[in-house]
Amino acid sequence: MEVDIDQDLNAVNDQLTQMVEELNKINAQREQLIQQVQNLNGIAMYLRGKLPPEEEEESTEVEQTGQFIPDESTTVVEAQDKDSLARSNEYPNT
Repeated sequence: MEVDIDQDLNAVNDQLTQMVEELNKINAQREQLIQQVQNLNGIAMYLRGKLPPEEEEESTEVEQTGQFIPDESTTVVEAQDKDSLARSNEYPNT
């Protein structure tokens, strides 16, 4: 049994060429879809900007109890001790 290396190599190279061409076509389609999605996102943002501002019935920050309720955009700052808030020696009278 004899193996024809040249013929096998040519067959593999032909398959490889076909697959690379197919991949390039699919990649081009992917890039085109990405561009379309970006264009639609831009149009959606433009149209959202044209909408009249919505009035909120209830504030997200203050409930009827008058207590502040933080949301995910609120930064929590821990209380500092009194010594760290003392005036510096540079500005003793201010």
